[in-house]
Amino acid sequence: MRGSETGADSITEAITGLPDGRVFPVMLERKVALARRTLKPVSVIFFEIDEFDSFAPYIREHAMRVTSRVITNTLRESDTVCGLGGGVLGALLDDTSEAGAIWAADRIRQANAEAPSRDVVSLSAGVACYPTHAMDGQDLLEAARTACEMAVEHGPGRIQVAAGADSL
Repeated sequence: MRGSETGADSITEAITGLPDGRVFPVMLERKVALARRTLKPVSVIFFEIDEFDSFAPYIREHAMRVTSRVITNTLRESDTVCGLGGGVLGALLDDTSEAGAIWAADRIRQANAEAPSRDVVSLSAGVACYPTHAMDGQDLLEAARTACEMAVEHGPGRIQVAAGADSL
């Protein structure tokens, strides 16, 4: 029922059906803690729909639905995808190195380019990986966000990798 998804306590976005932005940092902290214990990488990809703010409201909703489906259908079931608002979606990839995250982001970008909405919707992405780019969840989140902002600045449909951690 749609009404239950839009309540004040809901953690699910009504448009995409994905967990919302409140879930993302919590899941990220858990995944980074697990990665630290198991000595495995975890990656974050921020996807931004290019020129999202210029779309009419009904196009924004359609773009979010299509993009969220493309991302969830392309990634593994074990990966976490959340809607972060404003045309931004985040993905957490367990046991995935920087190279694997770049490959996944490119696969999603290609799948989006083949979707029926390809003439309207393009994606830019920012990639960050623990422990390469940050040693904790908050810094990893910020690294992915900054990389995504840089990708958007350089034109539609770009993938940008975060800068390395200063302390490494």
